[in-house]
Amino acid sequence: MRRVGLGVLFFAWLYGVPFLFVVGLVRRVSSPYVPTHTAARAFGSTTETLLTTAVVLNLALPIVGALLARLARDNYWMRHFAWSPAGVVLIYLVVALAGSLATGPLFTWTPTVEGAPSSVVPHIPAGDGLEARVSRPVHRA
Repeated sequence: MRRVGLGVLFFAWLYGVPFLFVVGLVRRVSSPYVPTHTAARAFGSTTETLLTTAVVLNLALPIVGALLARLARDNYWMRHFAWSPAGVVLIYLVVALAGSLATGPLFTWTPTVEGAPSSVVPHIPAGDGLEARVSRPVHRA
């Protein structure tokens, strides 16, 4: 049973943490339609929660897994968790690179409130030839 628990910890770190980072970064660079400032703050708060959770879990899961593997004297998982600090550093470097490429901060970000979407219909000028082809079919005798 302990091998299953250590495996869950390892794979939660290996796949779960990058997933949380990707979701948080996609939400961060998106431009959602938010009609009110409250909705914008809620969107920004959720994004920040995802990124903060990923940062904390990226550090905590390998440490907890290494400690539990050492306490259980499980050499198989101790070898796996021995390499996890390199993965932690790699994930942090990738997130730092993404943060440096972003147009704003990754944390404490709130999207802009754009108001109601406009429903303006573009006008096609009559002299462009489109009206003649569309509204008056050509009759051949």
